[in-house]
Amino acid sequence: MTNNLEILKFKPKERVITQGDKADKAYMILSGKVRVYLEEGSKVVELAELGEDQIFGESSTFSDEPYGANVEAIEDTELYVITPEALNEMLKDADPILRALIQMLIERLKKTNEALLKSETREYIDVALI
Repeated sequence: MTNNLEILKFKPKERVITQGDKADKAYMILSGKVRVYLEEGSKVVELAELGEDQIFGESSTFSDEPYGANVEAIEDTELYVITPEALNEMLKDADPILRALIQMLIERLKKTNEALLKSETREYIDVALI
């Protein structure tokens, strides 16, 4: 499965993903660790520290939205690059029931995220108008 995937290497403090950039691939950590964080001006909000076998940037395989956070290596890190095309190729060879289950979960996740965003936006508007 992962034999066809490109492997990228990053040194500590090297940026993997920049918030707001076009999201065109996801990553699976082969070795090392990364930090996920938001940055606005001088303010930094730490979201997560991820290690071996964890995946990030996965929203790129589900939508055309830009990356929602920054990701940088904490230590020497090797990552598998997962493009939407590679994921589709893997799914093509998967059991039809698993393929249908994964596609159904992806669709539910998209709809849930859209509903959550609309809900949060509505609450913000309600508060702003008070």
